[in-house]
Formats: sequence, structure tokens, C-alpha cells
Amino acid sequence: MEYFNLKKKEIRKKLFYKKNNILSNFGEELIKSKLKLIKHKPMNIIQLGERLNINLLNQKINLYKSIDELFKNQKKFDAILSNFDMQLYLVSNDNIIGQIYKSLHNNGLLCFNLITENSFITLRKFFYEIDESVFLGSYRRFGPFHSIQNIIANLKNNNFKETVVSTEKLELNYNSLEKMRADFREFGISNYYPDKIKFKKKFYLKSKEIFDLLISKNSYFPIEIEIATFTSWK
Repeated sequence: MEYFNLKKKEIRKKLFYKKNNILSNFGEELIKSKLKLIKHKPMNIIQLGERLNINLLNQKINLYKSIDELFKNQKKFDAILSNFDMQLYLVSNDNIIGQIYKSLHNNGLLCFNLITENSFITLRKFFYEIDESVFLGSYRRFGPFHSIQNIIANLKNNNFKETVVSTEKLELNYNSLEKMRADFREFGISNYYPDKIKFKKKFYLKSKEIFDLLISKNSYFPIEIEIATFTSWK
């Protein structure tokens, strides 16, 4: 089990998060495409988090802003949908999949998006090298990211069946670190690990030097995001 600064997450969400951002909209379309394939449409639906259009499927969907709200309710539902809002919970709560299973009716659907471990490859590489140069060791600056196989195993271990996973790549190109950081805040992506990262001016200068050089050569630097969409049934 991993611990995260969820208070920081809520503060940043209130200050910076924008509901209709590129990442959330892309993920929403992925979930919509899966739901269109279902013959018998679920009626009693829960949306975990605010990253989905509340009028999905042209019917009312009950919005639960947090996983705790779902578990306190004690009711059962036909479907539970989540657009990246399980990203932290799956690491901070070892039994979240089992608890979700109990919240579904028989033949109930779980459909959710996660950012996989094949994401932020370029960014993680550069910051690892900068950390090693400045701090003689690296910090956890991004994540958590998820292994598709581990999530499939987790679903199977909690009696979910007929799990199907698809992946899509989203690449965003930036010509400044400031724009990237601003977008990450709007996406709800930040460092929520409890680790205390020391501030060193050398780190800032080294980061600026490396990314300015990269931009001068290529006009941009890429952010790779691999999104896995899971559908699974009780």
C-alpha cells in the first residue's frame, strides 16, 4: 500500500483543475466507445469522480466525488465508471477492487481508465538524470503509473470476469516547461507522494538548461501518455 497527500490533491483540484481538459476529454471518448458496444444498457450508474460528462448515455448518472462516498452508501449499482479517478486509489487502498465488486449487482459493469507505466517516458528519463546530477539520487516526481497485467490479476483475484483491455496513446508536445506544468495542474496531475523534495537552485537551472537545449533542437519535447481502458463484469 502506498500513501499520498490527498489533502494537497484536493487543494490543487480547487485551485487549478479544469473539467474539460484534453486528457479527461480523450478518456471520456474511450469510455463512451466501450459503452456503445454493450447490448443491454445499465440503468443505475455511478460515476466516480468529475472527469466524465454527467449526461453520458443520455440518462442521469449518479456522481460520487470520491471512492469513500461510494462505500459509505452501501447501495448496489448496475455499472461503475471512472475516468482516471482510480489512479491513486488503486495504490493507496489494497482492497478497492474487492469493495467495488460488492457495490455492483450481479452482471454489473466496471469500466475505467488508467495511465499506464508506459507513460511520461521522456520526461521521467530527463528528470532522473537531473536528479542524479544534482541530488546524487532520484525522487519520485510522477505517478503512480499502473501495470496492465497487475490490474488484470487484481480484477481476476476479486472475481471479476470477461475483462477486456484496450490501450491508446496520447502524445502532447510542449515548447516550454511552464506550459507543461500549467497543463498538468489543469489535468489534476501532480506529485502527491509524501516525500519531501529539497529545493536547490541548481536543479532549476539544470532543468532549464536541458529542456531549452531540447526545444532548440526539436522545437518541442514530447509527453507520452498511454491510457488503458478496462471493462470487466461481476
